[in-house]
Amino acid sequence: MGIIGQGITLLIALLYLLYRKQITLYISFSKFGKVATSILKIGIAPFGLAMSPNISLIIINRFSVFYGGESAVATYACIAYVISIIYLILQDVGDGSQPLISYYYGEKNFKNLLDTRKLAYGFAIFLSLIGCAIMYFTKSNLGLLFGTSKEVNLEIAKIMPIFLISVPFVAILRITTASFYTTEKSVFSYILTFIEPLFMLILIIILPPIYGGQIMIWWSTVLARILSASLALVLKQRVDKQEIVIMN
Repeated sequence: MGIIGQGITLLIALLYLLYRKQITLYISFSKFGKVATSILKIGIAPFGLAMSPNISLIIINRFSVFYGGESAVATYACIAYVISIIYLILQDVGDGSQPLISYYYGEKNFKNLLDTRKLAYGFAIFLSLIGCAIMYFTKSNLGLLFGTSKEVNLEIAKIMPIFLISVPFVAILRITTASFYTTEKSVFSYILTFIEPLFMLILIIILPPIYGGQIMIWWSTVLARILSASLALVLKQRVDKQEIVIMN
């Protein structure tokens, strides 16, 4: 069904492009390199956003096997599946604001650009808080949806609040990253895309042996996302100052 759904979506998009006469099936060889480079330059960041959670999952599972065993892996598997719903919604907010941000950037209309991005931040954080509330009040039954044992279900209910702390920070990170790769700040978007797994790996190597094993693996993921969001805000402030100078 998933493949059929994607096929129908492709067909609708293709018909729309044909109707609006906005599809090109031929690119001259002389322009192929430039077009391919442009696509890769912009596409690396969204590709990384899709891959980054999988990299994080590999890192967490690798160390959870050592510190917490199969129970810890099963616990995080359920949490990751459920919380990814919120992450996908936040990614959609970033992708949805991208065309408007890109449009205003092309017009050099930085006031509307900043207003649109501010709206995206507010909406993403609002949705993240709603998602966190739903997850928190249903945490005692989430494991049962996946057929887990009572012990794992209790562990999910215990650990879920830790992961929910990081969700608003993920909202900030996703919107900032989308804003960067749509306004030709590709290097910054690359940094934010891949810095979270790097922070996570460093923290997981350092903290669990010192402060209590498996519980610090959970906290390492949260701290990595907080650090990544903090870096995003620092880079955002730097870019905003440059844009304000241009506006004036």
